[in-house]
Order: sequence, then C-alpha cells, then structure tokens
Amino acid sequence: MIFFIYVTDHYRCQQKLNELKTGFKEKRDPSGLNLVSLNADNLDFDAFRQEAFSVPFLSEKKMIVIKNALANKKLEKTIAEFIKDSETKIDNILCFIDFLDPIKYRPSKNKSLELSGTLFKLLTKQKFHWEFNLLNNLELAGWLKDYLQKNQIHFEPAAINKLIISSGNDLQALVIEIAKLSAYKKNGSVTAGDVNNLVQAKFDENIFNLIDALGQKKRQLALKLISDRLNSGTHPLMLLSLISRQFKILIRAQNPKATAQNLGVHPFVLLKARQQGRNFSSDQLKNIFQALIKLDSQLKSSAVNPELLLNLFVAKNC
Repeated sequence: MIFFIYVTDHYRCQQKLNELKTGFKEKRDPSGLNLVSLNADNLDFDAFRQEAFSVPFLSEKKMIVIKNALANKKLEKTIAEFIKDSETKIDNILCFIDFLDPIKYRPSKNKSLELSGTLFKLLTKQKFHWEFNLLNNLELAGWLKDYLQKNQIHFEPAAINKLIISSGNDLQALVIEIAKLSAYKKNGSVTAGDVNNLVQAKFDENIFNLIDALGQKKRQLALKLISDRLNSGTHPLMLLSLISRQFKILIRAQNPKATAQNLGVHPFVLLKARQQGRNFSSDQLKNIFQALIKLDSQLKSSAVNPELLLNLFVAKNC
C-alpha cells in the first residue's frame, strides 16, 4: 500500500501524516516500533529498499515514511522504477510526503519542474493521495472558524478578520497565535484589540526591494515580488499595509530634521527611506499615497482578484 501527501500547505500535510500514523498505531502497531522515518536528502537507495522489504517486529506491517523524495532528482527516478517492479511484492506501507515551496509551485499556473518526474506521476496515480494547497482568503476564514469551534475557542468576527490579515495563510503560525490569544482570554471572547496588542504582523523584509523596484521603474520585478509574496501566504491587505507604511516613511523622511526616534523606526529604516526617496519627487510620493488609499478601499469592497488590483497599481505607478 502506498500513501502520498504533498504540496504547499505544510501544516495540513503534517496533520494528515499525523492522522495516518495514529491510525496505523491504533490498528496495527500500538507500540510504535514499526514506524520508520526516512529523509530523501541523505537517503541511500539500498537502505530504502531494505526497509521496504524488511519484516515488521511483532506486527503485520511496517509504515515507512519517506520525506522529500521528489527533491532528490537522482533518487526519485530509482525509487519510481523500484516501485513499478516491486509494488506487488512489498507488504509494508510506504508513505511519501513532500513539502513544496509555494513560490515555485502554483497549482493555478504552470507546475514546477520538480513535479514533472516519474515518481510524481506514479504517486499521483495511487488510490490514496492527498494534495493540500495553501488556502485562499475565503477558504482560510472557513477553516479558522471550524478550528475555533472544534477547540471551543471564542473569537469576535472582527478578531478573526484581523488575525487573518496579520498572519496570512500560514496555518502553523495561526494555530500558535490562537493558542496565545486563547490563553490570554481564558474567560471571554478574543477581540480585534487583543489581536492588535498580542499578534506581531508578518513583516516582509523584501518590502524594501519592492519599493526599490517601483522607484527604479522595474515593473516586471515589482510584479514578480508582489506575486511571490501573495503566493507565499501574505494577505493582500497586509502587503498593502507594508507598502503604505513604507511610503508614509518616505514622505516623512523628506524632512531633513526627521530622526529615527520621532518617526518611530529603526535608524536603518530611515537611512533606507532617504535612499529610496531619491527615486521619487514629492508630487509622485503624494500621488502614490493617494493611490494606495484608493487601493485599500478597492481591496475591502471589490470582488476583483486582489493580485490584479495590486498589479494595476504597479502598472500605473511604475
């Protein structure tokens, strides 16, 4: 029997693996002595083959988990050929799990080369395979509400929205923040104010690169940086907030008397802002900031794809 778990939502991939392990132990191996984990990064094929054919200890089967086999180009083809030749002879359970980079792998666009190999094609034809992509905003809200209900944690609706904007669709980060917030509010509902006070928003250091690209009129680079950040889980409103914050600093940094202390930023941020400010005139900065205010309203009220709105902003201001 072969299981395959893959794609970009690492939290749900891991949850599925935990579910399979628990089921295996409950049904076949209470001691857990026949659960084996292998990592393809440093895996020797002979070691893998030996485990696949080895006899379980006081159990009907072994469950062998192989992580990141798709990433090992030399090994994945060999494993694929081995499975084709020996699948009917293997009594043990093989469970492949591959955590993929959300920037490189985009299910709505061309799939990356790492998914074009023989092993991937073979594994996706198996009866038991699960594909977990990063959740979009609507799916994320539904998942979060279900998670809160299941764990009997109370959040006000505004707090749910604020948490999504602050943490994006990194479910592991969300779960950690929920645990922190629920411990803080043991006997009441978590409010948007609680989220503001306790959750540190994801800050993308590459925001400087995006502002540089806008100032230097590198449109294609700016579009790529926006696409990468959205595909890696940054919420559109959080990305907009980071862009707006930096342009606000650029405007205030035009005052030669401005200091890092009175701007409330690190000295490096002020230095970077003064460097970036040379790429914009005062009128350009004001016009861009007005465009960002308009974009904020559009993202909150329009049904248009957020990435398209952000791309239009780049096209008009780059």
